[in-house]
Amino acid sequence: MAQLDDLMATRLGRRVSRRTVLRGGALAGASIAAFGLLAACGGDDDDEPTATTAPAATATTGGGAEATATTGGSGGEATATSGSSPEPTATTAAPAPTATTAAGGDVEMGGELIYALGNRFDTLDPTITTFSDVIRIAHHIFDPLVWQPTPGEFIPGLATVWEVAETADQYTFTLRDDVTFHDGSPLTADAIKFTYDRIIDPDTKSQVAFSALGPYSGTEVPDPQTAIVSFSRPYAPFLNSVSSTILAPLPPAVVEELGFDFGIQPVGTGPFMFDSYQTDTQVRLVKNPNYTWGPGFLNHQGPAYLDAITWRIIPEGATRLAALQSGEIHMMQNVPTQDVATVENDSKLEIINAVLPGSGWSMMNNVTRAPNDDLNVRKALQYGVDKEGLIQVVWQGLYKVSTSPLTSVTFAFDPSTADIYTYDPEMAGQLLDEAGWTLNGNVREKDGQPLVMGLYYRSDNPDFVALATYLQAQYAEIGIQIELNGLAQAGYFDAVRAGEHNLQFWWGPATDPDGVFRVFFHSSNADGGTNRNRYKSAEMDALIDEAAGTTDVERRRELYVELQHKALEEAIMVFFSEPSEMYAYQKDTVMDPYVTWAATVPLFHNTWLKS
Repeated sequence: MAQLDDLMATRLGRRVSRRTVLRGGALAGASIAAFGLLAACGGDDDDEPTATTAPAATATTGGGAEATATTGGSGGEATATSGSSPEPTATTAAPAPTATTAAGGDVEMGGELIYALGNRFDTLDPTITTFSDVIRIAHHIFDPLVWQPTPGEFIPGLATVWEVAETADQYTFTLRDDVTFHDGSPLTADAIKFTYDRIIDPDTKSQVAFSALGPYSGTEVPDPQTAIVSFSRPYAPFLNSVSSTILAPLPPAVVEELGFDFGIQPVGTGPFMFDSYQTDTQVRLVKNPNYTWGPGFLNHQGPAYLDAITWRIIPEGATRLAALQSGEIHMMQNVPTQDVATVENDSKLEIINAVLPGSGWSMMNNVTRAPNDDLNVRKALQYGVDKEGLIQVVWQGLYKVSTSPLTSVTFAFDPSTADIYTYDPEMAGQLLDEAGWTLNGNVREKDGQPLVMGLYYRSDNPDFVALATYLQAQYAEIGIQIELNGLAQAGYFDAVRAGEHNLQFWWGPATDPDGVFRVFFHSSNADGGTNRNRYKSAEMDALIDEAAGTTDVERRRELYVELQHKALEEAIMVFFSEPSEMYAYQKDTVMDPYVTWAATVPLFHNTWLKS
């Protein structure tokens, strides 16, 4: 316990005293103007975003919805890009031209918002990326077919009307006829067919978008404004999938010309256009002056108020916060939990704490690699961790214990999962004894071999480092040696995608259970995909597909309850805590920031800077 006590001493900080949150699955995306002061606590960025899906819509026609990308961010091996710009600072020119909003208030036009991301990434192509930071940027370069301003509510995006077959295996979209890509080419249904066919092409190596497409079988284009998307079996979550830019239509001619370089020179239909990218440093976007199809829920469909946005990549949380406090940036994500009190006590700053639906901070077991191929060993990992203590050490006690693959704000969460595993080191020891791993001094052995598990994690993420260190000390108390393999971004993803790990961390925001279970447990995502458990089960696959294929809400709920219990009974993953996404901004300068109800995406189409 001495090692854990030392961790407690170094990690714990003062708890926040005031707390206002956006509850995922309960509130729409909240603008600051609408909800007043949003102060609270929060978390850090993590692994990779999962595909998002909302409760199945039963209507056969409708309008569109707000994009609910998922996240759990990380970085990637981004390559050099076209052009570069001098690094802007968080200053605005005065006086600025003004405009009148729909509500009658004046806004200042122009200026450049400086936003600090937490991670490097792989590509700016939303259909290929596995990183939530790219999705945040992509929501400004691209538009979804539909928007989802509140859970299960869909309103027009690039599509004005859609029809869903009663069997939920065919979706027909009618597109706007006035939309153009940033290169001037018109948006047509051919772009949808091209994009979806490219996603399922193995050479594209899509992961999150591939999962979001589900059992896609093809797209028909009867005329330039109509796309008929078909599936090999019912797929009820598809409307929510297309409310994210991970399935945003791409310009075929540009993608064919650039190939994978499209990821460093993206072209979309969104309110901002790509300007430049300095590898691992920043991405700069400029206003699309021809944009007239903004989402209805923002009450502003024309060009953005801002002239530009610079997304600066600052991996270290303390450095991001220092830049915000000094005025070098306007807004940051991933406020470290140990710095929440500092931000709260700064009169110039405001915090948004957005509670995430989907899945919480967790640990995957590679079930194909010994000793984690043994169910009793995996169950011992469940009983052997003190989650309350872990949350105190790693996240300052600000998060809630997770007991299920789903967070408690997610559709179909089953509260009875809290009774399945509790902290019980004695039970953990019994299970290891039954598996043949007996104590020899402080370490368990079997056939003369020590009980060792390789835990792989991102060494550039302080939360991962603290979590790994805590678990190493915790599991040592029941005789398990945790071998820490902290790697830089590129090496980490190479290792876990190749299955070299016994254990690896994850968190996966999603707006529907399909975005959790399909990504974590479906066989189609094993063998190098997002299912890093490498778990395969025909029974699990069938349950996931049935749940995704029914439009009966209560039946879906029953199936997802069954799936939660199956995942826990097989101890495929260990679930630690329910995260939230933390943002902080200069409250006297940044006007009308908007965070989607799913908590992962800030939208700046409506945002302006006060001089």
